[in-house]
Amino acid sequence: MDRFLATLTAFFLTVGLLLPASATANSGPVALADTADEDVVSVFDDEDDEDTASAESAPQSDEPSLSVDLNGSLRFNVLFRDYGKASEGPTIDNALSDGGFTFDTFRIGASGSYGDLIFDAEYAIYPESFGGLYLHHGWVGYEFSDARQIQVGVSQVPFGIQPYASSSWFFNNTYYVGLEDDYDAGIKALYQANGWDIQGAFYLNPEQTTFFAGADADRYSYDVVPSGGGGNLLASPRNISEANQFNAKVAYSFDHGGLGFTKVGVSAQRGQLLNQTTDETDWHAAYALHLQGRYGGFEAKLEFAQQELNPPSVEDDRFVVMGAYASPYRVASEHNVYSSSLAYHIPVNAGPISEIKPYYDFSQVTKEVDNWNDNVSHDIGFLTSAGPLFIYTDLNISKGHPFNQPFDSTFAGALAQQNDNEWRTAFNVNIGVYF
Repeated sequence: MDRFLATLTAFFLTVGLLLPASATANSGPVALADTADEDVVSVFDDEDDEDTASAESAPQSDEPSLSVDLNGSLRFNVLFRDYGKASEGPTIDNALSDGGFTFDTFRIGASGSYGDLIFDAEYAIYPESFGGLYLHHGWVGYEFSDARQIQVGVSQVPFGIQPYASSSWFFNNTYYVGLEDDYDAGIKALYQANGWDIQGAFYLNPEQTTFFAGADADRYSYDVVPSGGGGNLLASPRNISEANQFNAKVAYSFDHGGLGFTKVGVSAQRGQLLNQTTDETDWHAAYALHLQGRYGGFEAKLEFAQQELNPPSVEDDRFVVMGAYASPYRVASEHNVYSSSLAYHIPVNAGPISEIKPYYDFSQVTKEVDNWNDNVSHDIGFLTSAGPLFIYTDLNISKGHPFNQPFDSTFAGALAQQNDNEWRTAFNVNIGVYF
């Protein structure tokens, strides 16, 4: 089955690359490139009449040139928590149990083109306790036209509101169950024009899989992970991994002129869960309805998602183990996610500050197991923009939020049983320079 899907993927990629002309047939007239005077050579013979002595030469087309733009970011956190519960375990540093000033991440990336060939990549450096070094994304592609594009590599999974369903630094719970800002390895095709946003993708596996079967929780986005973790603080993965996932997203934007736009869409994904011990497979799937709009300075994002994951050959199929940032935890196999984000853009002219964007994010995860508690998150904050400097100021009040949960025995079941069901508060300021 895997060989068939890989062959099918390679076939579609080859066909797509061989048909760039047909892909642009309906994209309207193509404007000819301007030709500089020095690129046109005219030859005159002084011995002939002027009417017959001129000869035109065809303009010479230049070879494509490589264009590369470097980018990156450096970010720090100032975090304070009200519960002050020291983390458990002899290897845990409790010096910042109530908060402090810490390094968040350094990212370096590049994007560019060579003719119609395009690429985009970014590498992330996190603290060792968050997984250390890993690829955020990296793909190469072909641009058939301004509207049509194909990407091969580690790309953002076309699902839900993109690039983010939330506005805050903490993200909504859609992210922590693998349905927001997710990245996997495979092939993706996009059509974005005339109000339409249509994307389809096939992913062979998540982004951190290697030829030596290494696929642990050291990654940026959340997936079902087969290894890593363990002990009473982290969930012990059960050798289950994601494979052969199909994604489709269709959205349409209604243009309201100077007022803004309303974009409505649907998303779906379906793939396999592979038991690497028994080689058995079962299926996982997710569906979403989403709406986002911009009306003057007001911005709204609404999304409902439903996900079902069926881990094969396990004793307890009520949960799977997902992981990122080197910290796997259990996630209910069947759950619904309600997500919303409201924000307002306020132009500012105060020194380097150009805009302040207050926002309110809300999300909730409900589970099919009756006695498992919901995950609820309220995030009130604002984003301050000043040139390359972006500062997120967040007050997170939540139950079972992985980034607002004591790193103790309750962490492993945060998105499954969520046994303690306690409200907790965290105040965070993220200071980032983007270049």
